[in-house]
Amino acid sequence: MNIEEVLNKAVVKRQSSKELLEKRQTRKQELAEELETVLKSQVLLQSVAEEVQSKLSVKINNIVNLGLETCFPEYTFELQYVPARGKTEVRFVFKKDNDEVDILNQNGGGLVDLACFTLRIAVYALSSTDNVIVLDEPFRFVSKSLRPKIAELMETLSEKMNLQFIYVTHIDELSSAADKEFRFRKQNNVSALIEV
Repeated sequence: MNIEEVLNKAVVKRQSSKELLEKRQTRKQELAEELETVLKSQVLLQSVAEEVQSKLSVKINNIVNLGLETCFPEYTFELQYVPARGKTEVRFVFKKDNDEVDILNQNGGGLVDLACFTLRIAVYALSSTDNVIVLDEPFRFVSKSLRPKIAELMETLSEKMNLQFIYVTHIDELSSAADKEFRFRKQNNVSALIEV
């Protein structure tokens, strides 16, 4: 191989390398532009998500806090959004006198019953379902002294949110506060529904 052939091969290789470099620089520029678009989109999506979370929080917090104010005024509730594992997680935070508390392990069942009930109502408020909510023994752990307030809360929520509650209960204060009360009696091995 003579010097001219070596030189020609080097020129071809240089030209090929130059073309490859230009292609890669063009691709790098395209990827940089795509990345910029993705980052702008991410910022927009995060902004929209924060706005939606804020509106959801207000709705849910208001409903749960209405219930707490009625029966347990020393408690408050708030949703907290926490980034974790590449997503946003929601924490249900209950506070007593501004200190965070674990209502599942530190309090009686009445507070938990009320929190569960109001959270269910909040979920209903966010959906577009019928206005009938069926409950089975919703306040079985609420103390006797708070039962009239629970009945008042159910009436308030029914009026404000146009809800109809159908519930099974053994709690006289709740059944007597209902617009209609029915009892089931077993007669001759057959259940009969009797309006009271």
